Amino acid sequence: ASGASVTSISRSGGPPSGAGAWAQTVNWVKGDVLTADLSGPLQGAEAVISAIGAIGSDDDERLNGATAEVATSAAAKAKVARFVLVSATPLVAESGAGAAFPGYVKGKQRAEAAVKAFPGSFAVLQPTFIYGGEEFSATPPRVAAWYGDKIEALLGSPIVRPIASISPAALKLALLPPNSVEDVAAAAVAGAFGKVSGMLSNHDEINAAASQVA
Repeated sequence: ASGASVTSISRSGGPPSGAGAWAQTVNWVKGDVLTADLSGPLQGAEAVISAIGAIGSDDDERLNGATAEVATSAAAKAKVARFVLVSATPLVAESGAGAAFPGYVKGKQRAEAAVKAFPGSFAVLQPTFIYGGEEFSATPPRVAAWYGDKIEALLGSPIVRPIASISPAALKLALLPPNSVEDVAAAAVAGAFGKVSGMLSNHDEINAAASQVA
């Protein structure tokens, strides 16, 4: 909608179920980032957005970390100007959740390190949680938009925010407001267009970036 020519690379090679008319304007490419030749799809690209991730699998570290390492390397070779990573808040590790999902945390750390070493401009989005769509799910964790909207409003209220700011990491992780998938997507697009860069490490920074393309 912002005027970019978009190519999507994924293992499915197609749009998500129920995608709207926008999906018809995307060039859908089937491929695994870890094994595919990315030189063709990245030729002439101005920006790359990586939203690859996994949690709770037996291969979390590779799927979160190695994918970003390969993608940033390929983007650098193709002389792409900007790289955007959808990551996760470091509070996941600080809260002790790394003990339950060590591969996830290590993988995200590897991904962020790879993006920070990217020779061009970069942006890293670190939301606490992303909600959206119409369905709830445990694996992968998903919260529907109608419910997420209410939680974002509640946790973003003047009553809850001061409590979150002085809470230990585990409680803070639960009390900080989530971001909608639309706001995360818009913030990623802002990074792709070079309107924002660096670490977008909280709800407000992500939403502020999103407002630049909304």
